Amino acid sequence: MEEVRIKVISREETGTSKAKGLRRQNLVPAIVYGKGANIMLKIDRKELKYLKQHHFSENIILNLEIESQKGSKVVPTLLKDYQLNPLTEEVIHLDFIRVSMKDKVELEIPVEIKGESKGVKEGGSLERLLWNIKVKCLPKDIPENIVVDVSDLDIGDSIHISDLAVSKEVEIVTDSKEVVVTVAAPVKEEEVTEEAVAAVEEPEVIKEKPKEPAEEKPKEKPKEKPKEKEK
Repeated sequence: MEEVRIKVISREETGTSKAKGLRRQNLVPAIVYGKGANIMLKIDRKELKYLKQHHFSENIILNLEIESQKGSKVVPTLLKDYQLNPLTEEVIHLDFIRVSMKDKVELEIPVEIKGESKGVKEGGSLERLLWNIKVKCLPKDIPENIVVDVSDLDIGDSIHISDLAVSKEVEIVTDSKEVVVTVAAPVKEEEVTEEAVAAVEEPEVIKEKPKEPAEEKPKEKPKEKPKEKEK
């Protein structure tokens, strides 16, 4: 397990305005959580080069060399979270978590896919279902990644958590039934029948219902002329 040492400074100032003031001085506010009291820190932006080199990995032991009025001490930590400025993408805050080298920790390790599967060469597609796997181990035994070799996978084959091989010092916490990666069959285009094509080209015409003949009204009888009276 790789370890990195970063020089940091203890700080008393807190609050949004104070944090903005630190950033104007090219310092990044930070905090260490864990057993005991939280530690407020400020870090020279130059020290962040070590984190950038490791892409802000959460799986590297960061030994913070904390300088304060009481002297200096080294605290082993893991990076828990970090915040970026949405416009400049500069780091504006860091969260660390204190760890003990004697106590096991739970964390997620990235999955690294290795090789090209037989199924993909035959037209199938490789589908990754898990990007990270949760493990439990001592800080010194934290793996950088978990390699998954897919070279022997045919179409329809899968690799489950239970198929993975890790060192005996590392315990996988993720459910053993979970699928890490699988090779799906190629998708075939639906065959369209001639009947279906004909049905589309010649849509059924609904004929108009014939009109019923109008009923003939009965002819009225001619009115009789009134008879003339005899003189």
